[in-house]
Amino acid sequence: MADRQADLLIIGAGIVGLATALEFTRRFPGRRLLVVEKEDRVAAHQTGHNSGVIHSGLYYRTGSLKARNCVAGCASMKRFCAEHAIPYEECGKLVVATAPDEISGLQKLHERGIANGVPGLRLLERDELVGAEITEVIETALHGADNPAVIAELRPSPRMASGRI
Repeated sequence: MADRQADLLIIGAGIVGLATALEFTRRFPGRRLLVVEKEDRVAAHQTGHNSGVIHSGLYYRTGSLKARNCVAGCASMKRFCAEHAIPYEECGKLVVATAPDEISGLQKLHERGIANGVPGLRLLERDELVGAEITEVIETALHGADNPAVIAELRPSPRMASGRI
């Protein structure tokens, strides 16, 4: 039986478990880490089934921890992808008002996003939208340019040499 002694035990090799493991090995080089996963591969459950979209922080209460974490997490994920040569697509997000009475809500969402530090937000007018089939029902839209959809497979980092899965 293998040596199962470790300084930290992480249960689950999804994105949260592996991100925690990576940060632990960065902060505490040389400490022993053990990540246990019941499946035969990482990211077998929720992580492997999500859309890969990184949320911008647009919808959350101004200044809330959730909003701050979304903005910081988006920037952090892009840095991580760049550092590890993982391709991603910055496809943006289009939030639309389909009726005139929805425009004020969209404007409030724009203000909240700006206050939360979401980069690249701007209100679009109907004539700025591409695709005639959608512009027939859209009054105005809010475009967020900084929502990368990560299209890379989760892979172990070479920096996690002090840990094992």
